[in-house]
Amino acid sequence: MIFQKKARPRNFSAVIVLMALLAPVLAEGPDLEPEELVALHLEAIGPPEALSALQNRTAQGSGKLQVLMGGFGTLEGPAIFVSEGPKIFLSIDFDYTNYDAEQVSFDGDKAYLGYIDSGVRSELGEFLYRYDEIIKEGLLGGVLSTAWPLLDLETRRPRLNYRGLKKVNDQELLDLRYRMRRGGTDFNMHLYFEPETFRHRATTYQLTIPAGIGTSIEQSSSQRDTRFKLEEWFSDFQSFDGLDLPTHWTIQLTLATTSGTYLAKWEMIYSQITHDLSIDPGLFALY
Repeated sequence: MIFQKKARPRNFSAVIVLMALLAPVLAEGPDLEPEELVALHLEAIGPPEALSALQNRTAQGSGKLQVLMGGFGTLEGPAIFVSEGPKIFLSIDFDYTNYDAEQVSFDGDKAYLGYIDSGVRSELGEFLYRYDEIIKEGLLGGVLSTAWPLLDLETRRPRLNYRGLKKVNDQELLDLRYRMRRGGTDFNMHLYFEPETFRHRATTYQLTIPAGIGTSIEQSSSQRDTRFKLEEWFSDFQSFDGLDLPTHWTIQLTLATTSGTYLAKWEMIYSQITHDLSIDPGLFALY
């Protein structure tokens, strides 16, 4: 048998050159200005007229808490997330002896973090109470919230820095660094989007507090930085009233302190998302 080499197409060399030129672009993600990425993201949610027409949004379903480190246990209960303009209300009703419910509300001026027991907040509640600028900025809840800041860049005026593709939890996502115009300067905040659809898939907030100085060299060397990391993940997108919205929202909190590491996640799966219901204004003012 005589083996003959296949003839290469005449433009084979040109294809190789083109692939070589495109390789860095494919590896780094599309070349976009931050505002262009935001515009593509808003298009992915739905038509402008659909976004501007709605007054409020209510998501209802089930919630679950899993403590993975620094404790153990699993709790489940009904979950609801309501938003109207800048206002939000989040509740997961566990109805447990020392963990009644996880509740967060914002009335457009003041944020409220509920107690899980008499005078006691959860680790998540305490974190958001201390750093309530995350709530006030409209970041909590992503596109599930009508307060989502990318819907109103002109008012929020954040500093945005597009950083191309980045691998996050084994996913290649477009990285947009977000800095609040006021407050939150110590946070390292990133919004992540799917490169194919421009859906918002995750937000991460990281904060490091340097260790204090001890009374001796030995004591100072034994100190460790305090690290906080809050992650929001969104998936299982579905169409509701012409808008592409996630039905699966996971909040994961990692606290690394001198006393150890705490890791837990709050997971919400919404089976129903509706718009423009009649909402009692008092819902957003629980304090």
